[in-house]
Amino acid sequence: MKKTYLLLLLLLPIHLFASNENHLAGARSHAMGNSSVALLDIWAGFHNQAILAKLDEKSFGAYYENRFEVKELSTKAFHFNYPTQLGTFSMTYTQFGFNLYKETKIGIAYSRALGKHFWAGLQFDQIRQELNQSYGSQSKYTFEAGILAEIFPDIYLGFHIFNPSQTNFTTADYEDKIPCTARFGLSWKLSDQTIITSEIEKDLDHDMRSKFGIEYEITEKISLRAGVYNHPNSISMGMGFSFKIVKANISFSRHPVLGYTPSADINITF
Repeated sequence: MKKTYLLLLLLLPIHLFASNENHLAGARSHAMGNSSVALLDIWAGFHNQAILAKLDEKSFGAYYENRFEVKELSTKAFHFNYPTQLGTFSMTYTQFGFNLYKETKIGIAYSRALGKHFWAGLQFDQIRQELNQSYGSQSKYTFEAGILAEIFPDIYLGFHIFNPSQTNFTTADYEDKIPCTARFGLSWKLSDQTIITSEIEKDLDHDMRSKFGIEYEITEKISLRAGVYNHPNSISMGMGFSFKIVKANISFSRHPVLGYTPSADINITF
């Protein structure tokens, strides 16, 4: 069944196959249903740039996601975070697709504290779409922004908006929308071992999604995670491992029709 759906996608005109979603990254977030707009994490440059201001260490990470176990739908991503006394600077890179259709995004972000319990971040993006020879390639520029507030000890509220300018790819034949997406959510550190997260996400052209996640730290070196979300109804699970300056995460999610999406990342903090 999965192969039938994917074959139908590949038979469509190449611009109809376009994704143009804001591809998220980080296997920790993926394991928690991408309920991460208020989750303190080094991959926050893909979820809410305001969180970057909470980082104390420099970090570099690489991520790979094999959507529905089809390499042509894979996502590769990298991040580099550099905290300073003036705030945190960050660079992110994402690549989705294969040689007939490829999307890349380069983001440069800055975030800082605006008070003892309030943080804000802004990121400028270059999004490039590479199609076959019939349609060529285009680059567009947009931005995204986020805020984070600690409303009670260990309880954070986060808000993020992507592409509020509603920038789109256009040609003489078609218009290919880049989504305008807003996310609002909560993270709550229940104990030293347990974090729960929830958020809602709204794309201007699609139904609102609800997401929930949980993380439990078994030991200082091993964590278990799980998440659920709708549209479509899906589950996710994963684990995290910490070895001094090296942190690694693995996860997978399950689509009700198309099957499993595994992902993994490795990170160095210094």
